[in-house]
Amino acid sequence: MFLQIPNKLWVALAVTLLASMGISLPYPVLTPLFIDAAPSSLNQYAGLSATTLLTILLAIYPLGIFIGSSFIGALSDRFGRRKVLAQTLVVCFIGYLISAYALYINDYLLLLLSRFFTGITEGNVAIARAIALDLGDDESEGNNLNKVRAVSLINSSVFLGWLLGPLIGGLLADVESFYAMLAAAVGAVLCWAMVNFILAETNTDLPEQKLSIWQAAIQENSLQLIRDLWIRKLFYMYFFYSLAINLFYEFYPVWLVDRQDYGSLDIGLATTNMTIFMTLSSVFLVTQVQRRFGLLKPMFNVIGVLAILLFIVPFTRHVETHVAFAISGVLIAVFNGLMPVYISDTHQGKSNGAIMGLLTMTFCIANVAAAVLGGGLLLMNSEAPLFASATLFIAAMGLFYVWFYNKSESLEKA
Repeated sequence: MFLQIPNKLWVALAVTLLASMGISLPYPVLTPLFIDAAPSSLNQYAGLSATTLLTILLAIYPLGIFIGSSFIGALSDRFGRRKVLAQTLVVCFIGYLISAYALYINDYLLLLLSRFFTGITEGNVAIARAIALDLGDDESEGNNLNKVRAVSLINSSVFLGWLLGPLIGGLLADVESFYAMLAAAVGAVLCWAMVNFILAETNTDLPEQKLSIWQAAIQENSLQLIRDLWIRKLFYMYFFYSLAINLFYEFYPVWLVDRQDYGSLDIGLATTNMTIFMTLSSVFLVTQVQRRFGLLKPMFNVIGVLAILLFIVPFTRHVETHVAFAISGVLIAVFNGLMPVYISDTHQGKSNGAIMGLLTMTFCIANVAAAVLGGGLLLMNSEAPLFASATLFIAAMGLFYVWFYNKSESLEKA
């Protein structure tokens, strides 16, 4: 299976792995520097508490990804995947070097700014997904690679990054905190080398109209897609789905601690269990599901089963919980593998970069909204975010049925 993956996709997988590790790597690196740490210029800044400083630092990176996703994917539609990807990796490399230096000299403001600009460049994960869609559309690659398989492999790289990031970051931080950022900088250089020496351009239908980078970023960013009614409906539906996912993912650790007395290791094992099933399903299962059942029907059913599962999870204990988490990992992998392909097929492969950027932006918005909503729900009890997640899945399923699934069924009958 892996020997049949084109070199172009290997490059996209490497870039995606780096981006997802960039999100998860700092948690074990930064937290000990702020929580229960000796006072320093890093954790004492502007009169803010160490907890507040850490929260801002962790939030600034996904904010950067949100902004970068709004235009980086769209720029690759106009100027080419290879060119834009290479340039963002250079900036990414510089950002990680500055972050390492900021940790070395304990400069909070410099670290904050470097994490923000690095996050902007990590919006290039939208390019990686667009490359996967391009390759799936490319008949010259033969029948061994279709869009579903390509996108699913990209998703498996995301999930693997979520696993490896904290592990590598934690190991390196035990030596020196800035070593983890230096390792990420090395990763950016390796990805840049792969892009320059291995990756061939996959977006061969570039627009003839000449625009500057600034003009393209303003006129053709991902937000412009919302003017299309179909895309706007998709945005609303995917927002509810993403809000449900984030609400579950961000607050199940609180429930595990409150109701099952889990410690850090137990929570880590539960998360690892779910992530492993996400990764394996992305590699081995999603393509088989698409070949047998198509796109729309599995997506609709997955949302429904996730809703049922999240209503059940609060009543599970120990082994039952791990089984439920494993099933949720499988279901999330299936939906995430099929959704980008459905969008690309409906729009006949046009503006893949901008569309993937919009999905990333939507997920980032939902991440912030979930943190706010979940924090309020915790005032009730630790189960409330899980039940709210199930309810939001039902809302997403209803929108999906009315706007997409039902219309498709009607067309087939006609």
